[in-house]
Amino acid sequence: MAKDGFKVVDSDMHVMEPNDLWQNYIDPAYKERAPVFRGDPLSQGFANRWHVEGKVFPAHSETKARTGSLAGRHENITDRFAEARAKRFDATSQLKALEVEGIDVAVLFRTFGAHVIALDGMDGDLALAICRAFNDWLYDFCAVDRTRLRGTAQMPLQDVELAVREARRAVNDLGAVALVLPSNPVNRRPWYHPYYEPLWAAAEELNVPVCFHGIHGAYQQHIGNRFLDSFVVAHAATHPMELMLDLAGVICGGVMDRHPNLRVGFLEGNCSWLPWWLWRLDEEREIFGPWEAANLEFMPTEYFKRQGFASIDVDEYLGAHTVEQLGPDNLVLSTDYPHHDSAYPHALDEFLSMDGFNRETKKKILWDNCVRLYNLPS
Repeated sequence: MAKDGFKVVDSDMHVMEPNDLWQNYIDPAYKERAPVFRGDPLSQGFANRWHVEGKVFPAHSETKARTGSLAGRHENITDRFAEARAKRFDATSQLKALEVEGIDVAVLFRTFGAHVIALDGMDGDLALAICRAFNDWLYDFCAVDRTRLRGTAQMPLQDVELAVREARRAVNDLGAVALVLPSNPVNRRPWYHPYYEPLWAAAEELNVPVCFHGIHGAYQQHIGNRFLDSFVVAHAATHPMELMLDLAGVICGGVMDRHPNLRVGFLEGNCSWLPWWLWRLDEEREIFGPWEAANLEFMPTEYFKRQGFASIDVDEYLGAHTVEQLGPDNLVLSTDYPHHDSAYPHALDEFLSMDGFNRETKKKILWDNCVRLYNLPS
């Protein structure tokens, strides 16, 4: 398949987990503690909630702002996803979405799977069981066409040793092409904390990237928790701002320096902030770097260019400025299907019609860079 002559990898396409996923896939020893779905399985609205360990997920979704602000929007998108919804967003409907958009390969990420483990203090063994169940389900989901549907792996970060164990299983046994991390802290640890060193080493050894990808709220340290009365502010702020802090932490905290072969993705949070933020980090490092614990060999911008990737939205025309300042080699494209703020079924049409990107740059964003990020066959 070629879209206007371009091969396309979607760097961040989503699945919608079926309401019986964890009941069917979780280790029987944890079935009574597994996530339980309550709501309309054909709806994407916030009236649908998962329940785990006495908590409702997505976090704080019982608040009026989070239920009321999206009600009308979800009603307006029903027709776009009607066919996929009728099929419970199964694997055949996922492939149909690829055909409609003109996508050759999709790297698949969780939706609610991220929410149901976003709980500080969650028992590590339970978090592992939830992640293993999701990873096993996604492996089976991709069986309809493993060349076009490529799975990623959820990580139980409440226990890093268990996360390393699951990373090895997911990559070696299930073919996962990335390890997915939340963009907000888990148990309030910064990403450069020594606790995470075994995970970075494992990802480097397994030759898969770690990809930070946010959610709009959590029972954890999270920017969105400051704006529970405004979903607009919370959603607008959370995705890019948490990623900015992730990037600063893994670079300035020395993670990329200590692990020069580690690839790091910063997804679903735009890319237009990169030139300014990297400039700011370079300046801070130049002035205050001698007193920092991490003794970096290079400036932050150089580490990002060497090891980092960020996703551009299909209508993010300001991304042309990012290319102008940083070059075209570190951006990948995300359609965000089938979430309500995706541009499906015209996501690629929107991107290809944007000014400011020449054909070679589009080729890199649509294919070459994503192949490098995920180590996919070219």
